[in-house]
Amino acid sequence: MKRIAAPVLLVLSLFVFTSTCFAAEGLMLKIDSDASDLEGDYKAFYLNAGNLLELGGGIVGAGIIANTKADREIRNYYQERLRSSATYSVSSVARVPGELYVTVPLLLAVHLMIPQDYGAVDVWAQKSLRALFLGGPLGLVLQRAIGAERPAHDDSRWRPFKSSHGLSGHTFVGGVPFIMAARMEDNIYLKSMFYGLSVLPGLSRINDDQHYFSQVVLGWYLAYLSSSVVDRKTDGKVSFAATPQNGGLVLRFNAIF
Repeated sequence: MKRIAAPVLLVLSLFVFTSTCFAAEGLMLKIDSDASDLEGDYKAFYLNAGNLLELGGGIVGAGIIANTKADREIRNYYQERLRSSATYSVSSVARVPGELYVTVPLLLAVHLMIPQDYGAVDVWAQKSLRALFLGGPLGLVLQRAIGAERPAHDDSRWRPFKSSHGLSGHTFVGGVPFIMAARMEDNIYLKSMFYGLSVLPGLSRINDDQHYFSQVVLGWYLAYLSSSVVDRKTDGKVSFAATPQNGGLVLRFNAIF
C-alpha cells in the first residue's frame, strides 16, 4: 500500500504545484481585489452611523437579557426539558460550521482555487470571508469587553474583562456562510432554509451548555450585520431588541427578507 501511496502523493503534489504556478497571477489579482473590497467594508461597517446604531441596539438588547434572570431561565428550561440524545446528535453536526479552523480554510480553498467561471460559488466564498474578517475583530473585542462567563461557570451578567465568553464565536463563524447564501438566493424557500441553517451552530452551543442565549443572539446578529454590509443589499432587514415591560421582558425580533 505504501508503494502505491507514495507515487500517487507525488503526482498530486506536482499537480497542485503546477496548477498554483499557472494560476499565480490570477490569485494575486483576487487577493488585491479582496483587500480593496475589505477596505470598503470596514468603512461601511465602522464609519456608518446607521449601521452602528443597529449594532448598538443589538448589544443593548443582548445586555438586557444577560443582566436579568432571562438567560438563566432559558438555559434551565432547555437543559431540563428539551435536551435529549436526539438534540445531542444534531448538535454534534451543527457545531462543525462554527469551527474557525474548518470553515475559514474551506472558504479560502473554494475562493482561491475555483475559477471565476463558476460565478456564484466563488462570490459566495469571497463574500463570506470578507464578512468573517469584517466582524471578527469586533467579535473578539466584545467577547472580552462584556466579560460574561459560560453557563457551567457563572451567570451571564456582564463583568467587563473578567472572562472572554460574552459573545458566541461559534455562532458568528457558523452563521456567516449560511446568511450570505441566503442573501444571494432569490428563491424564498431556499432563502428561508439557509437562514434556518444559520441558526443551528448557535443552537448547538446552547444545547452543549457552552453559551447563554444572549451570547448566541449577539453572535448571530453580528454575523448578520457583517454579511449585510458586505453584500450591500437593501432587500432584507433584521432588528432585535429586548425591553423591560410590566415586570417582565419583551423580546422583539423583526425580519423582512
